[in-house]
Amino acid sequence: MRRFISFILAGMALAAFPASAQSIKDAVYADLNKAGGVYYMYEFREHKVTPPPKGYTPVYLSHYGRHGARYLLNDTQFERSLGVLRAAHEQNALTEVGERIWQEASAYFEEDCRYRAGDLTPLGWEQHYKIAREIYNANRKFFKKQPVVTAGATQIPRCIVSMAAFCQGLASADPSLQIYEAASRADLDEINPHADENPRRVSVRMEGGRYSRIDPWGTGLKGFIDARIDHRAICGRIFADPDFPKPFRGTRAFVTDFYDLVFNMQCTPTKRSLMWFFTPDECYKLWEINNYIHYMESAPYATKRDMPALMNLIADADSALAAGKPTVRLRFGHDTVFLFLISAFGADGFGIVPSSADEISATWANYRAPMAATLYLLFCRNKAGNVLVKMVVNGEEATLPLEPVTGPWYNWEDLKSNLEEKGE
Repeated sequence: MRRFISFILAGMALAAFPASAQSIKDAVYADLNKAGGVYYMYEFREHKVTPPPKGYTPVYLSHYGRHGARYLLNDTQFERSLGVLRAAHEQNALTEVGERIWQEASAYFEEDCRYRAGDLTPLGWEQHYKIAREIYNANRKFFKKQPVVTAGATQIPRCIVSMAAFCQGLASADPSLQIYEAASRADLDEINPHADENPRRVSVRMEGGRYSRIDPWGTGLKGFIDARIDHRAICGRIFADPDFPKPFRGTRAFVTDFYDLVFNMQCTPTKRSLMWFFTPDECYKLWEINNYIHYMESAPYATKRDMPALMNLIADADSALAAGKPTVRLRFGHDTVFLFLISAFGADGFGIVPSSADEISATWANYRAPMAATLYLLFCRNKAGNVLVKMVVNGEEATLPLEPVTGPWYNWEDLKSNLEEKGE
């Protein structure tokens, strides 16, 4: 663990670059949909594509994609906010604003969400279809070599359907491609290691904790929330008695549950919106809370539970490079693993360790794992056998905390050594 922390601290010196040209805070205020964190939608725009250096030929593309836009995870997640609003409506305990929210939220649920909890939305299917074509067009010469394409997904329906949409997108770009798809428990160690269904799941012991997540600073979620929002005052704008949610899960939980409902709406095919209820400052503070939760779930400094995904990615690359045939490996999983991977790579400053929980949002933003978040590594080799690699995150070529050979291209052996250190 000490070696892991030392590496990241050393990476801080190398990572003089910001997470983006615009500060994370400014980015959230500029587009409040980003305050939705992992509910944010993948941005489709023009991206720079840097070809391999002269003498290098693409040989392997290694991909990890989060499932596309989905509805809230389960009926319980809907009920945590809608159920409280329903009860208050039936007891005439809502303010005028609260009644407006109830009417809008209940209509939204009936029109768009009933019986669909956890499912991929039509927007999510479209995302992966388009991303596949985006990746194909950025690497057209490589795909023209007819690489062997294998795809694996977790056994969650939204991941399987995301995989199907992506593979259809590839097939539409080049019908001659042969693509094999699977959704097997045998693949979970590389796609979602911490899943209960993973037959290889192991408990990783580490300083200060076990396989579960830890807060390295001992901040605690309740304290983090209370330092940012007045949840009781927010409830007072919705309920005649601000303490109305107390018998359910409390005012703190109601506000964070309602946040989920409000910001997940952008992921669904609806024209309705409830974002008008929160002020921009509240949106940002609620995002900070959500971002803190995801840091504890995904950042290597807080948990190493998804380390097998990183180790499998390295092993898969070495195996594909040794085989010597053009190959593509596609993986379809979840935001937690995606965030772990880009953090472990230190992509665009994501490897920087904050000095406190309050500093997380200065360099680490969970909206970098939007719905349909996608990363891939493109490996190229020259005649001497030297291998270079570049990392692309959501269409953007990433900067890593190493000295590049040229542009976004890094020596694979150097990168691999740094990554393997993290698994020790």
